[in-house]
Amino acid sequence: MTIPLRETPDDKRPVLIVGGGPVGLVLGCELLSQGVPVRIIDGTPPGSALHSRAIVVWPRSLELLSRVGAAEPLAEAGNRLDAVSYYSQKRPLGSVEMSRLKDTPYPFGLVIPQDRTEDVVRDRLVALGGKVEHGEVTGLDNSGGRPVVEVTWAGGRTEQIESDWVIGADGAHSSIRRLAGIAFLGSGEDVLFAIGDGPIDGDLHHHELLYCYTRGGALGFAPFGGGLFRLAVSVPGWTEGHPPPRALFQRVMDERAPRRGLIGPLNWTTIFRARRRVAETLRDGRVFLAGDAGHIFSAAGAQGMNTGIQDAVNLGWKLAGVIRGTLEPGILDSYDSERRTAAERVVLTTAKQTSWGLFHRRKDVAVRDTLVRVARRTGALQRFGAPLMAQHDVTYRPAETLWDTLPSLTRQARVGDRLPVFSRHGPAEGAAAGATPGGGRWPTIDPELPTLLMWAGERQHDAWVRQRAALLETLPAEFAAVDISGWPGFRPLLGKQPRAVLVRPDGHIASLTAPEPTELRIALRRARVVLPAPLPGASVGGETVTEMGASAAAGAPAPQQATPSAPKKARPATPEKAAS
Repeated sequence: MTIPLRETPDDKRPVLIVGGGPVGLVLGCELLSQGVPVRIIDGTPPGSALHSRAIVVWPRSLELLSRVGAAEPLAEAGNRLDAVSYYSQKRPLGSVEMSRLKDTPYPFGLVIPQDRTEDVVRDRLVALGGKVEHGEVTGLDNSGGRPVVEVTWAGGRTEQIESDWVIGADGAHSSIRRLAGIAFLGSGEDVLFAIGDGPIDGDLHHHELLYCYTRGGALGFAPFGGGLFRLAVSVPGWTEGHPPPRALFQRVMDERAPRRGLIGPLNWTTIFRARRRVAETLRDGRVFLAGDAGHIFSAAGAQGMNTGIQDAVNLGWKLAGVIRGTLEPGILDSYDSERRTAAERVVLTTAKQTSWGLFHRRKDVAVRDTLVRVARRTGALQRFGAPLMAQHDVTYRPAETLWDTLPSLTRQARVGDRLPVFSRHGPAEGAAAGATPGGGRWPTIDPELPTLLMWAGERQHDAWVRQRAALLETLPAEFAAVDISGWPGFRPLLGKQPRAVLVRPDGHIASLTAPEPTELRIALRRARVVLPAPLPGASVGGETVTEMGASAAAGAPAPQQATPSAPKKARPATPEKAAS
């Protein structure tokens, strides 16, 4: 018997998420925050995880986790990571410093066990009214109008669950991917690493991620704090049938680490196989894949879980908008193209980093070390390496090849790029009402619908005031608008000319046009927004416009921004008075 997911009083059928790890939990929080009910089913019994798995949360993930109020609790629970440093033959090559990032509320990474990350996000899920059920997915029928998932519960009871939408966030061995018949494609040889967690007694870096390269192999350190570390050791010839012993890690540390340290009893060890795979598609009708279910790659750079979190947010706001009727269903097609391209790029960069760290020929080592040192001296290592590691350079530009997604030599923003604008679905527990990341240092955007950002260019003259008023008359009442002309940090990104920037709920640019009403209307259509019929030129009610001029930039109190989670306010007919 097929049992449809019970509909809520407002006739919203729950989205079925398979997988209760970080990706499934974040997606659940995103949907619940936007009023969409979910049901999360996980096949791993509580407390059965053998080790900490993914351990690093990068700045971009913290920005996105702040949308559901999880970033601050994670920052309190994790160990701050200020830099990523590289060594060759125990000599320093260079460092990428997260602490020098300027356009984020989180200029650091975090080292934190994955189970602790899951605890924090699960707490937010529960606070939003969600929960995780434990059962095994044993069947999927996606041939009808709605997918039907078969779940086997403890004791052998089987249930057929019909849902409008099913998301497979169930890891590298995804049942949903397998049952949907989606191929998991990859190339290149697998690379083996011995990994383990435990204490190290010595003069080690406690806020840096270290990669130590030698002609004999690579070693990586990640500090949990309190003298505990994650260790990763390349072991290309490992054929033993037992977990790697502490003696192996100690020997490799003596050979490859820039500083000596005594490794204590390890909490666990295992062999990790660094595979490179991306699903042929991340969408099959009403079934989607996210996280490791859709892509896996080398652990170099600790990008796996972070890439999955971006999947969850990218899919979350789009799916919620379609379910609420504010976005056209066609926007869901962009999830596969955007996130699969992003995953393929991470596959490329992490594979290169892994191979560069395993060079053993003197010529190859010399070329690599010279290139890294030159990049350090010229500043290129920091300029390009920090956004890459932080995942700030992820872009959704229209791209025919992966080369089209690489950062340019200038900082000029293009459609698809991330902007330093942030949002939150209401206050986190313990946070001030309306609080947003950065405490007003960056513009606040709507977490559910595109936001209009208005940029005056070189100066805010009379023509700009008229242009801005015309934009506000065109913008539908339910959309937020923010005049960002007073934020000097946008000058290198947006240039000297006036601009109308339509930015998505995840902070990526949907359109970048001249500040003309017709251009704005077209941009909203292309963003798949469900628009009302065009209105006459009279005033259109809606969001309050935020202005931040020279006085605010100089430290004067900024005018109150419209908090997207708060009730909508009327947009003034003469927006230049909004800051008075």
